[in-house]
Parts: sequence; structure tokens; C-alpha cells
Amino acid sequence: MIKLAFTINQEVFKIIVDNREIFYGDKNYSRLIRFVPKDDDFIKKIIMSRNKIPHHVTELFNLTAKEKEEYENAKTDKELAEICIKDVKLKGAMLIKSDGL
Repeated sequence: MIKLAFTINQEVFKIIVDNREIFYGDKNYSRLIRFVPKDDDFIKKIIMSRNKIPHHVTELFNLTAKEKEEYENAKTDKELAEICIKDVKLKGAMLIKSDGL
């Protein structure tokens, strides 16, 4: 399991890579949301959180076909974590801490 902590707009959130799955969590929303493979109820969870989950989260993992292929072709959790770091930094977030890399 690899844990990554990021900050964006003075808000801290975490991304956990475990067994080739990527999860999102933050202090406002106690349950983890699976991003990759995308949770079928992802949009519903965002809406039902009553604005506890910031809107930038939905933008973080709106993946293009090329990005989805890149995630699927990663063989290890470490490769997935490196792809996550690269993508999240492109969206304007900053890596604070990485545990397990």
C-alpha cells in the first residue's frame, strides 16, 4: 500500500494505491472513494456528500482515453503511484508526503 498526501487550494487530501486500485480520501469525507477502476457510484457519492467533497476532486480524475490506458498498463503499485503524482501535479496540486514509495 502506498499513501500519498497532496495539497491544493490549502486543502489536504490523500491518495492511496493498494492492489492496483486508487482511492481518494480527505478530512471532510471519512470514506475512501475508488477512482481507478472508477467506482460506478462515483458521481452519486460526490452529490450525496453535500459539498463535503470539493469540486476539484471531480476534475482530478476525469481521465482521457490515453490516461486510462496508461493506468491500465502500469504493472505495479509503484508505477501507478508515480503516474498519480504526475497527473495530480499537472492539475495544480503539490505532493506533501509519500509513504511506501
